[in-house]
Amino acid sequence: MTPLAPIETDIVLVGGGHAHVEVIRRFGMKPEPGVRLTLISTPVDTPYSGMLPGHLAGHYNFDDYTVDLRRLCRFGNTRLIVSRVTEIDRAAKRVILKDRPAVSYDTLSLDIGSIPDTAGIVGAAHAIPIKPVPAFLQKWADIEAKAVAGVGARIVVVGAGAGGVEATLSLQYRLAQRLAEDGWGTTAPHFTIVSRAAELLPGHVAGVRKRLGAELNRKGIDVLLGETVTEIGATGVTCASGRVISADTVILVTAGRAANWMAASGLACDDNGFVRVGETLQSVGDPDIFAVGDCAAFEPQPLPKAGVYAVRQGPVLADNLRRITQGTTPAPFRPQRKILALVSLGEKRAVASRGSFSAEGRWVWRWKDRIDRRWMDRYDDLPEMAVSPPARSGHDQPMRCGGCGAKVPQAILHSVLARLRADPETAGGLALEHPDDAAEVRLPSGGRLLQTVDQFRAFIDDPWLFGRIAANHCLGDIHAMGGVPHSALVTVTLPYSAPKIVTRDLELLLRGVLETLQLAGATLIGGHTAEGAEMSVGLSVNGIAAREGALRKSGAQVGDRIILTKALGTGVLMAGDMLRVAKGRDVQAALDGMLQSHAAAADIFVDMAATACTDVTGFGLGGHLIEILEASAVSASIDTGVLPMLSGAAQLLADGHASTLHPANLATIANHLIDPPDILADPQTAGGLVATLPATKTDACLAALQDSGYPQATIIGDIVEQQGSGVSIAMA
Repeated sequence: MTPLAPIETDIVLVGGGHAHVEVIRRFGMKPEPGVRLTLISTPVDTPYSGMLPGHLAGHYNFDDYTVDLRRLCRFGNTRLIVSRVTEIDRAAKRVILKDRPAVSYDTLSLDIGSIPDTAGIVGAAHAIPIKPVPAFLQKWADIEAKAVAGVGARIVVVGAGAGGVEATLSLQYRLAQRLAEDGWGTTAPHFTIVSRAAELLPGHVAGVRKRLGAELNRKGIDVLLGETVTEIGATGVTCASGRVISADTVILVTAGRAANWMAASGLACDDNGFVRVGETLQSVGDPDIFAVGDCAAFEPQPLPKAGVYAVRQGPVLADNLRRITQGTTPAPFRPQRKILALVSLGEKRAVASRGSFSAEGRWVWRWKDRIDRRWMDRYDDLPEMAVSPPARSGHDQPMRCGGCGAKVPQAILHSVLARLRADPETAGGLALEHPDDAAEVRLPSGGRLLQTVDQFRAFIDDPWLFGRIAANHCLGDIHAMGGVPHSALVTVTLPYSAPKIVTRDLELLLRGVLETLQLAGATLIGGHTAEGAEMSVGLSVNGIAAREGALRKSGAQVGDRIILTKALGTGVLMAGDMLRVAKGRDVQAALDGMLQSHAAAADIFVDMAATACTDVTGFGLGGHLIEILEASAVSASIDTGVLPMLSGAAQLLADGHASTLHPANLATIANHLIDPPDILADPQTAGGLVATLPATKTDACLAALQDSGYPQATIIGDIVEQQGSGVSIAMA
């Protein structure tokens, strides 16, 4: 992300709720010069509450009802930090996160929704809260499988509001459809709704309550009103009246409560822990903090916890965030007096109400479906990128990749080095006879020092995560030779910004570098900083060669088998991320993989007497495998059908997307292989290790790798005799 102007102000959005996605969209449509938005959220796909019942019923798939936050943030020039908030340090203006350093803010906004209230319920851990939705869906998958298998047929839903009734009808319909598809007939497991309220759907008009009551009765769903659940056990629930209801599964859709950390952070909150806000959506007592949606208590008038209000607050919040950075007066939020409520009935029917009006039927569902899809289209059908050339045009593509996709092509590097070796004036200054991953320096004391250096442009705009990945990538050369990291020097380039912004970014980046180095047992001993057009990081890493000739590129023998430790595809996924065509969850999985250290894998390869090894980085699996083959004077046979690939990578390549380094890598591989598959040319950032081992040891090695946290480690082929004058790769 390249800012339009030097950054002077940080606006941090906590939560990917309905109002915040509109803020990001509007800032993408009209960026605010000098302002940087940061979204802190987990997960990267945020559900739209209006379509959740339809998803529970099976009418919508996952992508239909979720907003891809990473893709939206790319459009909105917004940093995405995937983490959970534990506290707000208001004095220092920092957001404290669970698993990473704090993030500073100038203006903060909260849109984190609510979770079911379990106060007064003993054994609530036995139940499944409907929120957060991703956690519920994971657990529901197991419940559904058991129900279809004929076990776990008694389901109790606690809560008789619109959410509880919709969830019950939707889940019952889904199970009935599954049972019918599997030939079990149409009788679904039995559902019971329990609520301490004296009536269904409190707050709705009598006509709506009557329609929903009749629907529940028609579908054989028991409704127990005026019963307060006080205890939940493994076999059912107990009410304050003494009534016991047997259950295999208990789902909580009770009235919402706020996250505990909001009140604990000293924010002014109501009795339920929701942040009190005035008409401008600023928190009471702290105008630098806004709150919207279900996590806010709107003081001018009580508002129901309904997604429609968060949707309506989005444009006002976006405008007020601009106003506060410009030093002008924020505008008031004026909630509508009457809202349209559309309640799903499980099947493609719904009930509508507004004021005293109510209606029911399939036409209401179709109406609701059009409204919901129109809302989702705002965040799915984003304007095209200003530059979207053919991804494989290489030099014609102005949007260049970062990470190892920004590497100089292998052919250019080799040609330049060849000319330097041939020139008498420069040949004496080169010591590259053995082009391994790291240079080996023999010390007068008899020890051996490994040295390597790497550097690349940022491919993500999270300084801490970028620092961690960059350091892990640079350590790869030491690990690939079986060495032990010892120390490192770092070079950092940061875009010109206000001093406070540079301070924040530099600290986060160095914290990321230090965390990875410390995990590897290495120390940061110095470095250099500079300003530039974009963020970049480089490390010069020193390591100790603990064992003589442990791992090198040379040494592969005919009959050896080839093992790859990580899945491929980071290059095309990062390219797809820049062009907003990759799924956010696939990009996140790739980033998580980049954080995995090579250390354990390298130790296993040393113990198993690997004959050759290198790390897979910018030249792709094909390019780096060729380095082993050339150094060992052998060829290889690769089974392309077993190559492990990250989710989404194959489809992106099939659609014609690729990293800017991909064409040059492909041309190099094509010298050794006719019609090479695209994945072999995909440049990897912090990719896996590829090693050769005697065939008798590969099964044990593979098992050891998978037991040590490399589940995608795979035997991908064999070393074969070299045919003719050059190395070759055959595809099996």
